[in-house]
Parts: sequence; structure tokens; C-alpha cells
Amino acid sequence: MQTTHNIQQVARLILITFMLTAFSLIFWAVLRADDILARDDNPRQVDAALQIQRGRILDKNGRSLAETVGPQDDLQRHYPYPAIGPAVGYYSFRHGTSGVEDSFNPILRGDSHNGWEELWRLALHEPQVGQDIQITLDADIQMLAEDLMEDQNGALILFSQAEQAADVVSLVSHPGYDPNQLRELFDTLLADEEAPLLNRITQGQYQPGMVLQPFILAFADDQGFVALTETVDHPNRPVLINDTATYCASTAPESATWQDVLTHRCPGPMRDLADTLSLANLENAFASFNLTSQPVLPLNTETATYPALANAAQTTIGQDNLIVTPLQVAVAWLALNNNGRFLPLRLVSHIQNEAGDWEPVALEPDKEKTAVSPQTAATILQALPQTDGIIEFSTLVLSGPEGTTNTWYLGATPGGEAVVIVLENQTDLSRIETIGRELLTAVQN
Repeated sequence: MQTTHNIQQVARLILITFMLTAFSLIFWAVLRADDILARDDNPRQVDAALQIQRGRILDKNGRSLAETVGPQDDLQRHYPYPAIGPAVGYYSFRHGTSGVEDSFNPILRGDSHNGWEELWRLALHEPQVGQDIQITLDADIQMLAEDLMEDQNGALILFSQAEQAADVVSLVSHPGYDPNQLRELFDTLLADEEAPLLNRITQGQYQPGMVLQPFILAFADDQGFVALTETVDHPNRPVLINDTATYCASTAPESATWQDVLTHRCPGPMRDLADTLSLANLENAFASFNLTSQPVLPLNTETATYPALANAAQTTIGQDNLIVTPLQVAVAWLALNNNGRFLPLRLVSHIQNEAGDWEPVALEPDKEKTAVSPQTAATILQALPQTDGIIEFSTLVLSGPEGTTNTWYLGATPGGEAVVIVLENQTDLSRIETIGRELLTAVQN
């Protein structure tokens, strides 16, 4: 009888142990499986990531800008156009992702939302395959822009306006980097004081100077603070900025209007405009052109926050606390060239679905936001100089107490192409004007 009782106790103990073991297996293999697989120190996670056949990034004409090459056990990300780095970003298992490679990482990786298909793929031990994406860049125009910029530090962004969007055709940030050499040069690039990994288009922060003149005058005219046909006093007088005298880009008539002030890019009357426009009005002017907000584009557009405007007289000539990125200026310039109305920006046009078909990328809903009226926009553009049919605005900007000077160029064609360029530590306006004109002429042709 005692023997039977002991056997029963042993059996219960074995049963309890079996149940605990079974529960433990279910807990770790089922309930916590995703957490275990997602751990950074899980070797299976590393092996799976290295075997992903990442999707391609294609330009508007179907040419490959980024692709995965090599045997299954040694896949490498390859960029056929070495200078494309700042435009599409990079992918590296060790160093992560940036740019379009980062914004569309789940699609390029092929992360499936269908659990059963994913289980079936795992059961068959098939590699994960990503979908392709198509962006609006034109590889030929991109390479031309790179050649025109040569070794000059700065940024360039070129748009082609359609009815519903403004497509990015070229995006250049100098100094740049070759994403094919990221593995070998990443630490060097990271330590470089010239910041080649920084996308100057979206994150380069520049003193705007007189590049703000068309937008400030458009706001002032649109809101009734001034009329562009009104006359101004002494348009050609110099303005001191950091003990440096700045003048009109070209001599204005002594009996000048605000239109003449814009045509000849005169700083004196702009400084006087501070007597009419308060800091609050100037803040509204910049906000109306989205110069103080982050543009929507699948790239990192995050920038530092600067102090509020402090001096209206300095602000009207772009020398106060406002700092802008080339992309912010491009958004404002596009609005001025689109009858004062903002267009959604587009960099990625199509995504390949799991069936291999191309689907257009939905644009942000058009909120019909306008910066100024169509009449004001047209009047401002008519006041700007033209060269061979290209509307343009170029200016020198003192960018710091050391006396360094940047140049800015805004250009647009009747066909809807628009470009914004900034060159650092440059005093020759003819150089930046040549880049802008040659690029816009090439796009038109």
C-alpha cells in the first residue's frame, strides 16, 4: 500500500515537471518567440538580415540607383552612380540606413504584413525579398548637376512642377560621399569637419540674407503694407552688415519703386521696411511661405530651433536669427512660381507591390494653402531679372562675423522647372548663375 502511494507521488511529480516544461516551451517558443527573434544578440536575426534581398531604387526612367548584388551568402548593396549618396542615402548592416533607404526601409526589406505567407517562407527556408521603389530623380540630370557643382561645397535642388506635385529631379549636397565605400570610410566621414554625411539640402542651415527679399516684398504687397508701384528714398545707399558695406546688385534709378528695389536687389529700402513691418508681421511673412516649418519629404528634415526674431531692421535683410535650409527656400520659391499656391513635394513616385505591380504613391492631401495671391506672385516674378527666358534671383549673403560669404541662386523656367542653389564661401555670382542656367537649359531640352 505504501509502495503504491509512493509511486503515485512520483507520478504526480513527473506530471507536474512535464507540464512546467511544456508550459515553458510554449511560453518561450510561441508567446515570446517574436521578442527572442528580435533581440540584437540573436545570431539567427543577424543571419536573416544578411540574407535579405533588398529591393532596388530606380530613377524616373527605370535606371538602377541602388541594388543588391552578389551570391546569397555574401549580398552587398551596390550604387551604380557613386555620387548618388546624399540623394538616395545608404544602407549598411553595420551603420544603419539614411535617406530614401531609411524612409522606405520596410518596403525595400520586404517586411511582410501577411503572417501566413511569412510562416510559409520560413518553413521553406526561402530568403526574404524586398520590393522595388521608383523615385523622381533623373540620373542624367543628377550627374550633370554633380559635374556643374564640381568641388564647390553647397547644395542644389531641382524640381519639375506638375499639376498635382513638384517632383525632385536632382538633389546635390557637397561634399558628398560614395555609399559603395561606406564600410571602409564611415568613421572617416563621421569625423570629417566638413560633414559629408550631412544632407545640406534638408539639414544645412544658412543665413538667408537678401534671398528673402522676393518673399518679404510679396507678403508686404499682398497684405497691403506697401504697393510695389510706390516710390522709395535713396535706393542705392549702402547698408553696413558686420562693418561691411553692402550695395544694390545693380544701380537702381534714383526715382525707384519697390519693383525697382527688387529688380536691383537693394538692401537700403529693405531695411527701411522695418519701420512698416513689425517683428510679428515678419514672422507671419516667413510662416506664410513655410520658411519656419519643416517640409514634407521622405528625407530627414529635422533642424535645430533658433531664438525668436529680435531685430526687425536686421530681419528685413535676412541677417537676424532666422536660419533656413535650401529645401525651405525651395518650397517658398515653388509657391511663388505656382501662382502663390503650395504644391506637395514628391521624391518617391511608385512602389512595387508583393505581386510585382507598380502602384503610385499617394500624395499628401492638397489643403489649398496659398502664400500670396496669384496677382502678387505674378507681379513679383515680373520684377525679377530674366536671362534667355529663365526667371532668376541671385545674391551674395554675409554668413557670419568672420566675413564669409555664400551665394544663392533661384531660377525658374516657363515650363515649370525651378532650382535653388547655395554655394559656401563663394563671392562670384557668375559661377552660381552659370550652374543654374546650364542646368535649367538642359532640363528644358
